[in-house]
Amino acid sequence: MKISYLPRLAVVALALIFSGVAQAEIPLVSGTNNDLSMYGWLKLDATYQDDDMNSKVAPRFAVESGDEGTNLTAMHSRFGLKWAGPQMEYGYKVGGVFEIDLFDGSSNNQMDLRTRLAAFTLSNGTSTWLFGQHWDVFSPLGPTTLMTNGYLWQTGNLGFRRAQARYTYQGEAWNFAGSINDPSTGGGTSDVDSPLLEGRVGYDWSGAKFGLSGTYGKDETTVSSTDADIWGLSVDAMIPVTAEIYFKGEMATGEDLGVFLSRGKVNPLTEDAQETFSAWGQFVYSGADWNWWIGGAVETVDDTNAGDIDDTYAFFGGAQWKLKSTVTGGKPILIGAELASFNSSTDGGGDDPDSLQLILSAQYTF
Repeated sequence: MKISYLPRLAVVALALIFSGVAQAEIPLVSGTNNDLSMYGWLKLDATYQDDDMNSKVAPRFAVESGDEGTNLTAMHSRFGLKWAGPQMEYGYKVGGVFEIDLFDGSSNNQMDLRTRLAAFTLSNGTSTWLFGQHWDVFSPLGPTTLMTNGYLWQTGNLGFRRAQARYTYQGEAWNFAGSINDPSTGGGTSDVDSPLLEGRVGYDWSGAKFGLSGTYGKDETTVSSTDADIWGLSVDAMIPVTAEIYFKGEMATGEDLGVFLSRGKVNPLTEDAQETFSAWGQFVYSGADWNWWIGGAVETVDDTNAGDIDDTYAFFGGAQWKLKSTVTGGKPILIGAELASFNSSTDGGGDDPDSLQLILSAQYTF
């Protein structure tokens, strides 16, 4: 999704005017009824792949014939605005977020602005209503990785951003979220024209967080207009191991989950909804001078056709050194490296593609 010329100028102007001292967020406006702040990062990624993958700027899995070699890009930079608005009637407080990045798969150095988040909230005690584009309720976690736009989608990670109306209840231990969502991220062999329903129940226990989420929708094939069910179930967890190390991951199963950036869809030949199993997990360390992480991911898709990729795997590990700010509250510059091994299996035998990928990254967060 692209944004128009005038909003581009406004965001760039704000970035130039207020890009002063690095801190948690850069305050732009502060008042009794309105607080506006800017956040984000500037990021350079240098990627090397020793064999073919689906992409260098959004790497997800190994393929027989695709992109290989070297790529440098700043398109994974990100800019956002957070707004805390005035008190409303009936005890509600209004807020909002607007976030863009520079991702453009057609060019590495003539990037375009892309809308990521655009939503406002109404909060009252333990209840929050959200309206706009935001992250999915279904399968909501994301891995720690330098693959900002690859993000292990189609190799174990589900969930994306979409327009939605969401209700969230946050209690002391239990929490619940339910949403009605736009399904338009679907494509290829299907035409999803009914809203997606998503829900999640979470429980916090002794610092650990656990969740069970689900989704349901209807799909219509473009060949014979046959209806197919979109459904999925996912469990997620974040578990502290020590004060500086924690485990996080997700495991999900379902059918026709292409709208959540799975490879599963409606088979164009059999017109059956493909079954998907996805999982990823990792250990993450966050210390005073270093971050590091190590993990793995897998996605299997049933009812594929001969020659199609049915399974994808990834094993990855990385580290970031922190060049710390001397300003109180300032965020560090992160110098990182990540090595990942991608493997795919092909239905009916034949070549099983694999690739090693190295990413070097420099990131300034503000």
